[in-house]
Amino acid sequence: MGAVFVGPSIGEIAKNTGEWVKRATVRIALEELRVEVDRGFDNKPVVITDGMPRRAPDQVKPFGKIIFAARPNMAEVVQWALTELQKKSPVLTGRYVSTHTVMINNHEIRGNIWAALRAIKDTDRVQIVNPQPYARKIEGATARKATKKRHGREKRAGISAKAKNGVYRAVLRDLVNRYNRSMFFDYQLVNLKTGVKVWGKQGGGANRKKVLRDQVYPSLNFFIKPVTSAN
Repeated sequence: MGAVFVGPSIGEIAKNTGEWVKRATVRIALEELRVEVDRGFDNKPVVITDGMPRRAPDQVKPFGKIIFAARPNMAEVVQWALTELQKKSPVLTGRYVSTHTVMINNHEIRGNIWAALRAIKDTDRVQIVNPQPYARKIEGATARKATKKRHGREKRAGISAKAKNGVYRAVLRDLVNRYNRSMFFDYQLVNLKTGVKVWGKQGGGANRKKVLRDQVYPSLNFFIKPVTSAN
């Protein structure tokens, strides 16, 4: 007579072991965080679970890893980006390099920029914008390879030999490489409501025509989104 095995299957044992390891990983990570917070570490850090920023700790995989990263200092990040923009800026008259403007919630900061940035809330929107009318051209255009029409996927070089790949777009790549674990960034063309109008094409095919439209300006946008609670 063959043997009869009574009890959980190998698969069930593996699953239960995995769940135990997962719970233990979360418990140990949170205990370590509480110790570090008592020593002065950020009490609302960015959670990086299995390499994914802002993924909740309880979503860790068995034998995975939970990292708590201190939230970035917005003033420090913006100051770094502003310095990089100035380094990469073409200089002819000096107007462009001197007019990179820091804004909070669509309003230019008046007075002490760094004090204002140190006081921001996580949900505030921070931007650096250049209001020079030719700033858009320095960033270059985009075009589809087949049609060579603007706004497709292929980028055209900007008008400056010093900044063939743009200034704002180039600094965006550097920001992502340096701070991507703790912040989000993007590059946009924004309407600053300056009243400046430019000729541009609108529509498609035979209906495509030139129209006057608002000038847009390159901007870098900085976001510290609310973090997943680690407590």
